[in-house]
Amino acid sequence: MPRYSDVDTISFEDLNGNLFPVKDIRLISTQTLAFEIDKNENDLLDEISSRREVYGDFGEIQSWRIFDINIVKLTEVNFDIRKLKRIKIPV
Repeated sequence: MPRYSDVDTISFEDLNGNLFPVKDIRLISTQTLAFEIDKNENDLLDEISSRREVYGDFGEIQSWRIFDINIVKLTEVNFDIRKLKRIKIPV
C-alpha cells in the first residue's frame, strides 16, 4: 500500500479563492529498532538504506523508514542530515 494512501486529501484555498487538493498531515508510524550505525557527514539516507547490511540492493525505496525512526533527531538539527553522527535503522 502506498505510503500516503490512507492520508486524507484536503482543500487548500489561496488568496484568489483557488482550491488545491493537498494531502493532510501523515502521522509518523512506530518503527521497531533493528540497530544503529555511525553516519559520515556526506552519507545520504537512500544510500544507507541500499547497503547490504541495511535493506540491500534497491533498498533506497525504504529510506523513508530511516527518516521516520530518526524524525526527532532530524527536527533537532533542523533537518540537516549532515549533522547526524549516528542513526537508527528500523527492522
